[in-house]
Amino acid sequence: MPAHRQAVALSWWLAGRSGKSMFTNYLSFRRRSVFALAGVALVAVAAILVAVSGNGGLRVTATVVAIVCAVGVVGVFLVEGRAAGRATEDCAHLVARYCDFVVGNGSAARDGLLASVENWHQKVHIQANGDVREVVVLEAVAERDHVYFIRFQLGSDWNQPAKYRRNVLVNADAIEIDGRPTKQWSITNSWLSDARLMSIVHFHSPVRMGQVIRMEMTRFWPAKCLPLMHGGAAERFVLGATELLRIRHLEYQVSLPTGFDASCEPIGFTPPDHRISVNRYTDVGGRRVFICRATEMPERHTVGMRLALT
Repeated sequence: MPAHRQAVALSWWLAGRSGKSMFTNYLSFRRRSVFALAGVALVAVAAILVAVSGNGGLRVTATVVAIVCAVGVVGVFLVEGRAAGRATEDCAHLVARYCDFVVGNGSAARDGLLASVENWHQKVHIQANGDVREVVVLEAVAERDHVYFIRFQLGSDWNQPAKYRRNVLVNADAIEIDGRPTKQWSITNSWLSDARLMSIVHFHSPVRMGQVIRMEMTRFWPAKCLPLMHGGAAERFVLGATELLRIRHLEYQVSLPTGFDASCEPIGFTPPDHRISVNRYTDVGGRRVFICRATEMPERHTVGMRLALT
């Protein structure tokens, strides 16, 4: 078996074992939670019956017990929710690690490109409070015999507090393979740092060389542009091509809230450049829009723009 196929098999075998172990541990914890809830529920029911039919001090005591039981039930649900969240996060980190291993494997790296993105359209909508909603539509051609996943790294210009990180949503809304819609995919997200998120779209059946992948993704990132909108800081909006993912045509659009404007500096090129340009216009809703277009982006090269409110 070729080395890169061994790497794929090994990564998913390890991920499966680790995921199974964490899932088993979570199920064990959940069973204990169910037993605890059942016990608390029985005590609560008994306390309520006594509170309804009892008298004097007995009724007061039963009422207190019922309240304590209710608080206990809420506590169990909170603990269980946190445990489930930690298990999911651990699984996502493991999947990201094994995907790194697969694409970084020597023979896999020699295979060159994973996919060639023919068109990448990205629209970033910034809200006045700094929240960001993005829509990405891309068309890519598989460049290897079998493509099992595509990775995307998302970044913020400032370290995100946990209260924002846990509310970041990344979804693949629609995927087509050679023009045929498919539901056979899943997505995992894991934080590489407080400012960097990796999203991996996994294909349940591998995409074969030459097949066209059309994907639409939406992202909601609370407070991503808070320093830009309220801190007086400049914000970078950039995209980079890698040795695994080539980008032939890029259109990266950023719109500000109505009533806001910004200065704009190019990143990764010096105008005039026939391959890359940055322009601005005002849309029909009165929002100031900045757009970067690029053709045949060089490998390991990042282009985009830096905005600062004026």
